[in-house]
Amino acid sequence: MGMRDKGNDIGIRTRYSSFATVEKVLKQVIDKLMFHTPLQKLLYYSDKHCLSLAELSQDQVFSLLGNQIKVVPKLQVDDGVMAYIIISFDKFLPSIASATTFREVSLSFDILCHYDFWSLDDFKLRPYSIAGCIDGVINKSTFSDLDGGIANFVQARQLVLNEYLGGVTLDYTISTLGEDYDRASAL
Repeated sequence: MGMRDKGNDIGIRTRYSSFATVEKVLKQVIDKLMFHTPLQKLLYYSDKHCLSLAELSQDQVFSLLGNQIKVVPKLQVDDGVMAYIIISFDKFLPSIASATTFREVSLSFDILCHYDFWSLDDFKLRPYSIAGCIDGVINKSTFSDLDGGIANFVQARQLVLNEYLGGVTLDYTISTLGEDYDRASAL
């Protein structure tokens, strides 16, 4: 039996994960974020009245992915872009019930905004408005392909990148990634 098997020839159970469900979760997260109109406006427009501006065209919405919404943790600051979301996965943990598959993963959102564009109308702050939009669509969301995996809010913490950019990081735990074994055994 190989390392991906549930056991081995001397009877020792091996831990197993293919990380096969990460792309499914990522796609579902992107879908939830891309079609949230207030979030689109907060990311696209730098104006303090951005929430009252026109809705974005389909091309403008799709331009957010890779520019303002990033799935690769590399930030190249563009002079015309004032707000970013970087999505990442971390802390893959085995299930207590099953020592062979990963069942918990941290999903994080780093929200970065240029300090000159933090202030919005009515004492609202752009990074916290973005955080509210994200939390509204992610917290307690069920990721249906993952045996009912639910994203649960863990914490929010301040994020200071440099003298120009800062914001907040949101952390969630997704409590089940049970199909890893089944998907990867087919590899």
